[in-house]
Amino acid sequence: MRRKVVEEWENKYTWNSFHDLNNLTQGTLEAWPVLNINLNKDPNVIPTVEGGVLWGDSLNKTFYVFGGAITAGLPGEFHLFGYDIINDRWWDFGAPKTTWLNIPYYGAGVGVSQTGEGYYYGGWISNTSMQGWTNPPTMSSSLYKYQYDQNRFTLANSPTDNLARAEGTMVWIPAGDNSGMFVYLGGIYGLSNGTTAAQPMNEILVYDPGSNEWFTQTATGQVPPNRRRHCADVAWAPDQSSYNIYVWGGLGVPPPVTNFTAYSDIYVLTLPSFTWVKLWPDHNTNASYQSGHYSSTCNMVKSQSQMIVIGGKYPDNPDICDLADGYWAEHNLWTGTLNNQGDNGTYWALYNPNVTTNVIPDDVYNVTGGTKNGGATLLAPKSGWDQGNAAGLGSLLMRKPTFTRQAIRGGPTSSPTNTTTPTSPPSPPSPHKLSAGAIAGIAIGGAAALILIFVAWCVIGMRLWKKRQEHRRQSQVTQLTQGSSPYPGYGPSTMSPLSVPEQWAPGPGGSPVPGSPVPVSPPPIELPAGQQRWNNKP
Repeated sequence: MRRKVVEEWENKYTWNSFHDLNNLTQGTLEAWPVLNINLNKDPNVIPTVEGGVLWGDSLNKTFYVFGGAITAGLPGEFHLFGYDIINDRWWDFGAPKTTWLNIPYYGAGVGVSQTGEGYYYGGWISNTSMQGWTNPPTMSSSLYKYQYDQNRFTLANSPTDNLARAEGTMVWIPAGDNSGMFVYLGGIYGLSNGTTAAQPMNEILVYDPGSNEWFTQTATGQVPPNRRRHCADVAWAPDQSSYNIYVWGGLGVPPPVTNFTAYSDIYVLTLPSFTWVKLWPDHNTNASYQSGHYSSTCNMVKSQSQMIVIGGKYPDNPDICDLADGYWAEHNLWTGTLNNQGDNGTYWALYNPNVTTNVIPDDVYNVTGGTKNGGATLLAPKSGWDQGNAAGLGSLLMRKPTFTRQAIRGGPTSSPTNTTTPTSPPSPPSPHKLSAGAIAGIAIGGAAALILIFVAWCVIGMRLWKKRQEHRRQSQVTQLTQGSSPYPGYGPSTMSPLSVPEQWAPGPGGSPVPGSPVPVSPPPIELPAGQQRWNNKP
């Protein structure tokens, strides 16, 4: 019965949803952001995809859906869709007016609210992502830029090696000139004989949009094993003296050959020193756990103090369920250790909505210098810059850009730092309004993998959402039922977790202890291979 419930959950529900980061669940499993599934959607208009990106625009309270392999919906001509969070409606921007834009999936995508731009690098192209594609699945070497306010795609420069890459990650940092900079790491690249190889985790690619130039820099320290389909997000020191990229999980890619198909560890790449630091488990060892995840998402929230890891698949045993199914298979990592203490050694712990600052953990500032509040003194790689990088990359990383972009549509009065909101914003550029039932094809569900969910939007305008939707909400923890939603057939406005027979907390060695209290949310690990699961079975 449990297996059937999980399968129906994964196959049926392709919600456009959001976590309310200020409103927590109550009941047996407490203190997790409520998941709401009542947003506007129509599966006959917008396809469900995997491996795409949501380009966020926190200034205009909008996101855009780009790329992805179609898993359900309409496998027709690609259209760019945007979602208006405040008004719960979708815009169809039509097919891009270009001849060079190939629609990828499992590339590296980043949206930047401060500049109003979305970027997508690499990925796979096949007939599941692009209408009319007749070749076998092919990796891309292209970097696409989309300008939100102009509704315009641009083909930017690719790395000078012109290698096709996929399944890596890319983050944006507010360094350099007034466009910021992008850091790409991991994944795979294509070889001339048709095979693939690992993009080494110690070979970091950095892109500067201002000069349209790429740099390659060698990273040192506790370099993680090569991996792909990992997730990553970035938090910077309060004084921006260091930029710290948190990397979670992923599929292994030899070399080296390890005992793990996938990983369940956390590493940090700290810039500008380009040093890898291992946070968990066991800090400076090579330890990991069996039954690691891949294809999860990493989402910085609450002033970058916490990173919520969502979803993922288990390649060693695809039939197992995440032990945190009471939290929708999600986990919370404190970037500066629990409660921003910086040095207590606890990274995985309960989410706290009442945090407005972040700090640096001692695992990192013991390497970079300074304290938990910044003041890094290691401002260049210990082994020196790679050839030619000192004057270019090194100089850019020392600069702090300013952002003056203005909103072009209405929304809450609050806006990101260094931006302004005009009192009478114009309409967005010539989109076609969708019907009232239009939705996103954003597939999430319990412990299902390959999800597209933009947790950060819970930070944006949730007070307005709450006021507008409170009369439609039922209790915070309630089972899905038909007919109780303002959108018939899609369940109530607040979704409960899959029911679980017992709560659990980590016991000695990380094993679950049935019936234990839950002082912290469980770390994202499964039982070691061969160990019997308790009665919370799929």
